[in-house]
Amino acid sequence: MKSKLNYMRTFIVILLCFCSTQAFSQYYKNYDWAKKPKLHQLSEKEANESSVGILEKYMIEYVVPEFGNNIKKFETTHTIARVHDEKGIKTHNTVYISMYDVIDIVDIKARTITPNGKVTLLNKDNIKEVKNVEEYGDFKIFAIEGAEKDSEIEVLYTLEKEYSAFGRETLQKSYPIRKLEYDFIMGDLPGRIKVYNANSQFVAKTYNKRAGKQLVLKNIVPMLEEEYATPNANKTYVAFQCFGPGTNVTDSMLWNNVVTNITDGMFPETVHPEIAKIIENLLKNQKDDDFTKAYLIDDYVKTNYTIVKNNNAQLSDIDYIVKNKSASDLGIIKIYAHLLKAANVEYLPVITSDVYEHKFDSEFFNPAALREFLIYIPKTYNYISPNRVDYRLSEIPPNILGNKGIFVNAKKQYSFYKILQKDPDFSRVVRNMNISFEDDMEYVKIDQNQEYYGHWAMNNRAFLNLAPEQQIKEFEDYLTGSGIEDKVVKKYEPKNKEMMQLEYNKPFLVSSTITSESLLEEAGDSYIFQVGKVIGTQSELYQETKRVNPIQMQYPNRYNYEIVVNIPADYDIEGLESLIIKKELLDEEGNQKCKFESNYKLEGNKLTVMIEEFYKEYEYDITEYEGFREVINAASDFNKAAILMNPKE
Repeated sequence: MKSKLNYMRTFIVILLCFCSTQAFSQYYKNYDWAKKPKLHQLSEKEANESSVGILEKYMIEYVVPEFGNNIKKFETTHTIARVHDEKGIKTHNTVYISMYDVIDIVDIKARTITPNGKVTLLNKDNIKEVKNVEEYGDFKIFAIEGAEKDSEIEVLYTLEKEYSAFGRETLQKSYPIRKLEYDFIMGDLPGRIKVYNANSQFVAKTYNKRAGKQLVLKNIVPMLEEEYATPNANKTYVAFQCFGPGTNVTDSMLWNNVVTNITDGMFPETVHPEIAKIIENLLKNQKDDDFTKAYLIDDYVKTNYTIVKNNNAQLSDIDYIVKNKSASDLGIIKIYAHLLKAANVEYLPVITSDVYEHKFDSEFFNPAALREFLIYIPKTYNYISPNRVDYRLSEIPPNILGNKGIFVNAKKQYSFYKILQKDPDFSRVVRNMNISFEDDMEYVKIDQNQEYYGHWAMNNRAFLNLAPEQQIKEFEDYLTGSGIEDKVVKKYEPKNKEMMQLEYNKPFLVSSTITSESLLEEAGDSYIFQVGKVIGTQSELYQETKRVNPIQMQYPNRYNYEIVVNIPADYDIEGLESLIIKKELLDEEGNQKCKFESNYKLEGNKLTVMIEEFYKEYEYDITEYEGFREVINAASDFNKAAILMNPKE
């Protein structure tokens, strides 16, 4: 009897310990919303917003069951938003919950509190499942009931999800957030988490005797869609890692693993026999330099192969790719590798991300950022962009410029470098115009020759070769002077418009003649000539709200215009001062970073207007915004310039 009693006591102790362990391991079960909700007090500024996030709380919790090694992952989201108008209600009154990797919906609840204190709870029967929403996968969707102006919408749900070692979550939204909490609970599991674009960091915290980290942010401003910016990449977000019990995984190990797996087949020991034949024909009677060979290879692949977006393993098999002329994003690089090896061209695969979506971080491994593949040709300092059919071997495309990348050599050794443009004058536009007044001052005639270099040239060629016919016709308007409403195109001749251009940075040329009556306005016996409009519509930066993002241009570029205006012999001109504009942004040493300058010279009846505009850098600090904006707006100001032509007495 005594032994049975001892056994029972031991069993009870073990059971209590087990239950205690389970209670400690699932913190989300103890989290709930307030039993009696009340409307929150708002500041005057908050009350003037369409909506305000009163609270946004996110919990990521990893749990290892007492018996078994399968790691469980729970994600809890709790939000409270005040809505003040129809825009605010529309922002918050439909909830989308992604079902990607979801094993189980632990709980979903929502409620609305109106200004008079009425509480309306979610009817769970109204939760619908929608398949493949805009190709983002399946979602649970429900509408918030009872929402009206000045009410609060509260949502709380927990999901059990498939274990994944990595994650990323965007925290900044299109509306202001008063307080945000992010809880990362990993217990004894090895885990790391990092916040980006925030003024606070994670701090250690204990959750029911389990280790974790918490981030608290206050007064998060909304992210704005601003010109010359990378708003998606600039949003506050977190990235995290969490591995299995007892593991010691370092970033170095992760990067090595990526290099080993992704570059498999990218440095072939022998060239595929069919590719050897292709190279022999492709390079026959061509120059033997790396630029020529790599350019021809790039053009050949993009002319003959198709990238297919699916997970078919055959699309990475070199035999299948050669035979069927179709490949995956990684498979197409294998084709390039065989062709470049056969041509004896040195190359380095590069893995990076779109700078408008992710700023590559070499110190924190995040697979979500590894979405772009390039091939660097070191002897030319140029890149092949395998998935950009609109590009051929050139300087780095604008969506990559300035990001970091991982460069891999033939020994599968890797290094991190910032991906920069080698040629500072790669992209530029030269325009020469000759303007006359015809048919006894009835209309203006403009003869124009334009030269587009670098990205300008490639973009123009790609548009003329790849766009639908209707859009190509509309593109003619851009190339002959946009913003001149009544213009008549008398001549339009683009040259060097083929995608294939073996000469380095060969310009795309346009020769045109247009006429317009609207550029000339009668003023009694005089005429007002809208000379500024001949440069076409210009960008403007007139922003009423405070700038949120630093400046990111697509690429450094330069414009040089010469406009010759032939003044009729029996007229004098006034208002030439409107042609003199100078705005510049200087660095601390007084060097010009960007500039717009226009001036003129008058020789008899020949008025020559000279314009120089350049942006030497592709990124500018937010503190330089006002100076940058003045330069951008100077071109728009010139667009409004006019001169008065008076008959001579």
